[in-house]
Amino acid sequence: MTTIKSKQIILRHIKLTDVQKYYECFSGKNIKQALLRIPKNLTEAKKELRIKLNNLKKDKPFGETFAIEVKNEFAGYVELHHLNTEHCKHKCEIGYAVHPEFRNQGIATKAIKLLTKYAFGKYKLKRISAMGRLKNKSSFRVLEKAGYKLEGILRKNKCVDGKYLDDFLYAKIKK
Repeated sequence: MTTIKSKQIILRHIKLTDVQKYYECFSGKNIKQALLRIPKNLTEAKKELRIKLNNLKKDKPFGETFAIEVKNEFAGYVELHHLNTEHCKHKCEIGYAVHPEFRNQGIATKAIKLLTKYAFGKYKLKRISAMGRLKNKSSFRVLEKAGYKLEGILRKNKCVDGKYLDDFLYAKIKK
C-alpha cells in the first residue's frame, strides 16, 4: 500500500472501510451537474471501491485511488485513471472529490500537487489531464493552482437529465 505524505495531508490507498465517506463526497447542492460521474447509492459506491482495490493488486494497474487524510480523517479522494494502457503509456487522467466537511480549504490543490508529482515519477508520464463540468468553477481553480493549464472546452459533451453540459479539459505536461 502506497502512502504519500506532506505536512498538511496524507494520501493513502483507499480501503473498503472508506466507502461511507467516499460516497458522501458526491453529496451537495448541484453535485450532479458538477461532477462527471457519481455513484447512485452506497451499494454502487462499494462496488466501485472493490473494483479499484482489485485493480491495485495487478502488476500494472490501470488506476490508483487514494484517500486524502487530514488529521487522521477522510477528507476526500484523488485518483489516477487510464494508466498503463496499451496505446498511451505516457499519459493518464486525474480525478478528485472532497468531502463536504473539508471543501474550500485548499485540500484538493495539495492532493493534486502531491499525486501529480508521484505519478510523473513512478509512471514516467509526460502528460496528466483532468476533465470536469464547465459549471464547476472551483474545480478548475484547484487545477490552475496545482499548475495545470486549460486546453479547451468540450461543448455539449454529456447529457444529464435531458440537459447538454459542457466540460473543460486541463493538463499538466512534464518538461
